[in-house]
Amino acid sequence: MMSSFNLRTRSSDASSRSSAAGVIRSLHAAAAAIALAFGTLSANAADAPAPVWRTDATATVSQSFDLIRLVPGGLATAVKLTGANPTQYFDFGIRADEVVSQAKLELAFTPSPSLIPGTSQLNVYLNGELQGVQAITKEMLGKSAQISVPLNAKSMKTRNQLSLEFVGHYQIVCENEGNSSLWLDISPSSRLTLQKQNLRLPNDLAQLPTPFADVSFDGPTTLPVVFAGSPSTDALRAAAIVTGRVAAVSAWRGSNFPVYFSEAPAKGHFVVFATNDKRPAFLASLPAFEGPELTIVDAPGSLYEKMLVVGGKTDADLVVAAQAFATPNRVLIGPHALIKDFKVAEPLPAYASPNWVNTDFAVPLSQLIEYPEQLTARGESLPPLHVNFRLAPDTYLTSASTATLSLLYRHSKPVSGQAAQLRTLVNGALADSQNLSVDASRGSAIVELPMTEGPAVALGGTRAGLAAFNDLSFEASYQAVANEGSPENCRAATMPSHQIQIEPSSMIEFDGMFHYAQLPEIGLFTQGAFPFSKYADLSQTAAVVRDGARPIELTTMLNAVGRIAATTGVAPYHITVATQAESAKLKDKDLLIVGPMPKGILDISPESAAALADDVSKWFAAPAADAGKKPAADAASEEALLDTGFAAIVSVRSPLDDGRTAVAFFAEDGASGHLLNTRLSNPGDLATATGGTVFVGEDNIRSFAPGSTYTVGDMPWFRRVWLSLADRPFVLVFCALLAAIVAGAGIFLFMRRWIRRRGMPGTN
Repeated sequence: MMSSFNLRTRSSDASSRSSAAGVIRSLHAAAAAIALAFGTLSANAADAPAPVWRTDATATVSQSFDLIRLVPGGLATAVKLTGANPTQYFDFGIRADEVVSQAKLELAFTPSPSLIPGTSQLNVYLNGELQGVQAITKEMLGKSAQISVPLNAKSMKTRNQLSLEFVGHYQIVCENEGNSSLWLDISPSSRLTLQKQNLRLPNDLAQLPTPFADVSFDGPTTLPVVFAGSPSTDALRAAAIVTGRVAAVSAWRGSNFPVYFSEAPAKGHFVVFATNDKRPAFLASLPAFEGPELTIVDAPGSLYEKMLVVGGKTDADLVVAAQAFATPNRVLIGPHALIKDFKVAEPLPAYASPNWVNTDFAVPLSQLIEYPEQLTARGESLPPLHVNFRLAPDTYLTSASTATLSLLYRHSKPVSGQAAQLRTLVNGALADSQNLSVDASRGSAIVELPMTEGPAVALGGTRAGLAAFNDLSFEASYQAVANEGSPENCRAATMPSHQIQIEPSSMIEFDGMFHYAQLPEIGLFTQGAFPFSKYADLSQTAAVVRDGARPIELTTMLNAVGRIAATTGVAPYHITVATQAESAKLKDKDLLIVGPMPKGILDISPESAAALADDVSKWFAAPAADAGKKPAADAASEEALLDTGFAAIVSVRSPLDDGRTAVAFFAEDGASGHLLNTRLSNPGDLATATGGTVFVGEDNIRSFAPGSTYTVGDMPWFRRVWLSLADRPFVLVFCALLAAIVAGAGIFLFMRRWIRRRGMPGTN
């Protein structure tokens, strides 16, 4: 992985490139130039025949998947088939630019020693079609067995489902499907192997964001970004918008955006930003841009890879073209589009992310589900139903906060005399349970979802009940009585099939929740991209880079913005990109700062953490005349930059605005830069980061508390006072004693006055 990353982040003047690689790249460039000369990139490119050196598919590449990682949800640690649960499903996807020529399932399993050999078997299905049947032989019983099942590659689609069905018998007649002797364990070493070829897709903008972001595949997206040289802030802004859109589409899969200067990546689809005056050499034959343009063409020297050209007369045109690319539901047709009369959407209000639940209104479950049958379960043993939803990362729960689920459901009636129950859970914590009626097939309940007071984002540990990330699940179970007997006196009962359906019109109503957070807190950024994600289109965010920033720094900036977009689900249409000299553009903005590791930071310690925080606070302290110069820590480009082997993320109060936050990323070209970008591109990484400074090492992360804190949000003053006292028990005791003394003194004085008035003549 390290070598692959370094290959993708090399610049055009890297002296370490071998002469052989240079020759190959020159041949590729020459081939591309010939193709361009014959009109491949012209306006009539769609009508031109493909060059003779291209084919419809490339050489076969083998790819393997751990079968256990294909279990829906991706969190399974074991797969065990039983008589009551005989089937297990596995989901996987195929990219639109790939075709599977061969496939096989390498299955390792251990069957129960109590099975009857010959009559017990394991069936393999692909998209509902039977692929193979393996009889359980006497030699397999109680021992690990390995088989290889060929799969029909022609049956594979964009989304596929592989299923294993266990048919087990432990006696000839009068069996109990729930008997503990009926089991078959699937080993975690089982693998799905695909022989795949890449296909040459047509050059058509209508398929965007495919193939640059393909959600049919569950793996992360890697989209290289190419500039002709050191880009302007407008070009960087355009890149942030495009990559942010790709990251929002990729969502939980993760995304990585390595930056290149003036050369095409060695592999993969990529996006290039160019103007008439500043374009990479491999675009020399591209016609002059007439305005904001989007063009999809074949990558130089590639059999199937595509490049998206975001072009324009000026750098400002690049921003317009990028915004057009990132606008959902905007259909572009053909290989080329000139963007005319385009108007970007107005900035979004706070907390408008489509990925977050708006706690100001009651929310039906229909708005939270992803497919129609998500709230329906059928079978002898019903699988749990899951609905996921998020709260805004700065949500704060108090003793007055409530989340009430008005639950409506339908179910098959249980057999008379047998019990059935529906349980509602939030993140594994039991919220409520209802007995299913034998007289009616409909039911309703008011369920109070459990929660713990404090910030919704779990900082330093998991929360019980409601949190920022929530899994609302419903588990239905029916009592089953299936007594077995002897062939002469058989008392076996067939286990009936059941069904449970949660009505999508069931509503969750929130009350008493506030937006309140104590900053700086890196955990809020790593888990919820806060405070930048408060405005989903980043209209109040500014990314700050140095003049002449290196490719690794720009990669970090794009990955950080991509992580925010993956959290909000919205492209950063209105993000600001500036250098530290352009402080006027940074007013009233939360700052996302990227730079090299400051000089003198050579270890992981509280002193280094304080020094980094101080360095960020002084980031804009240089006089305006010197702000554009490279700092002494960066020196001349010829000097070797020290690679500390670790990176750092620092959050402080913004140096330019007391009510704003700055989050800075520090790393170098080598291991630390690779490490930081690997962590940023994976949404699940850095989840345990907390505090004001985090050092990212090879194996772990170290967090240090900030030197000072401040709060943001809309919590009422009296609750803020209570929160400030809640962590100080001695202050609470003192206040209670003081209140008791004041109250007692008041009562004493009142009683004395009252007694004196009673003793006065003429007073009753």
